[in-house]
Amino acid sequence: MTPPVKARSGHLILEGRQTYADLTRVYPDIHRKVVEANRPFAKESEPLLPEVLLEENLRDLRAGRKPAGYNRSEPFALRLIFPICDRKHPEFYFSKPARCQEVVQITEQVSQLLKRRGMKHTVEYDRLPLGVPRGLPPVPPVGSGTGSISIG
Repeated sequence: MTPPVKARSGHLILEGRQTYADLTRVYPDIHRKVVEANRPFAKESEPLLPEVLLEENLRDLRAGRKPAGYNRSEPFALRLIFPICDRKHPEFYFSKPARCQEVVQITEQVSQLLKRRGMKHTVEYDRLPLGVPRGLPPVPPVGSGTGSISIG
């Protein structure tokens, strides 16, 4: 399947009997890619944060637990999310607030990394349950008490 040009989220779902613990050997490379992608958004006051997050995530992976990922508060930063999902098929995904090439590129790079390490997986794009797009709020009907006061 040909990947899309742009996507808002890129999902990697592990197949077979793989668990979170199987990601331990590849996670440092994945984490490094996310940190590099977020370098323009990094705060000078938190120089050790990426290393601390890496160690916390590796601790969880070694124990077979769902890690926290890389979900910083910067509005345009790339996020690495490990959603709560079926433990038989661990999943993680990359996302940004708008459709972009960067999500597709990092998803494809990590997919290649997993393939080289012999980890079977499926790649999907834009699977987030975002709901129906919302438009502008409705305009209240005239005379519905929208704040106009008559003095008389």
